[in-house]
Amino acid sequence: MFDNTTDEAAHQLRHLGDILDPGTRRTLFELGIGPGWTVTDIGAGAGTLTTWLADQVAPGGGHVTAVDLDPRHITASSTVTVRAGDIRDMELEGSQQAIVARLVLMHLPEREQVLTQVVQALAPGGVLVVADWDCTWRDMIRASPSPRATALIERFQDALLSFGESRGADMGWAKRAPEAMLRAGLVDVDSRIESRSWRGGTGICLLHRSNSIQREAQLLDAGMTREELTELRQVLMDPELMLSGYLMHTTVGRRPTTA
Repeated sequence: MFDNTTDEAAHQLRHLGDILDPGTRRTLFELGIGPGWTVTDIGAGAGTLTTWLADQVAPGGGHVTAVDLDPRHITASSTVTVRAGDIRDMELEGSQQAIVARLVLMHLPEREQVLTQVVQALAPGGVLVVADWDCTWRDMIRASPSPRATALIERFQDALLSFGESRGADMGWAKRAPEAMLRAGLVDVDSRIESRSWRGGTGICLLHRSNSIQREAQLLDAGMTREELTELRQVLMDPELMLSGYLMHTTVGRRPTTA
């Protein structure tokens, strides 16, 4: 749905890290991540989570593998291996204590097949963290500077999500992740759903602005005008605007320790 090679990609990936990293870190802390763990970060993006993971596991000789279609924004090191490729066609090394797939499976039509493959790479007792947005939840506007601003945001959302669906994304997949993970043989499956609000010029508003730049051509094809996109970007920087992020479903499951 997005392209790491564009000029805007670095901004978009940074905004995603700012929005998502705190929640993912909390989840991994609760799971007990620590020195010596072997972890794979699928869809590593800007590598902000990868870097944090490496700091957590490195003291005990742990290691992190970062996987991305285009990992140009991720830095390899003695504790980080970077793998470029499509997770649908990639075999992961086994015996991973943790695998994180954030904003990945919702974009893949073969998501359940990939899920099954990923589970096989977990060590007995290893944990899988799947985090995806439920983009079917659209009650995001907490405060708007004007009815016009509200209409622009809604129109942008309609066009962007329609484009995602045309590329194989399932905007409601996150709600079905627990059931899919149970079918894949994981135990102790649990899902947490959260969101928070952001003022214009921060967080999710900056991400939407960046998305509107990255996919301007597709938004124009969907019927938005350049003038509307310029106005939308101004609205997204307006401190009178308050938006909630999409509902983030973080679902955790553990590979059984015995067959």
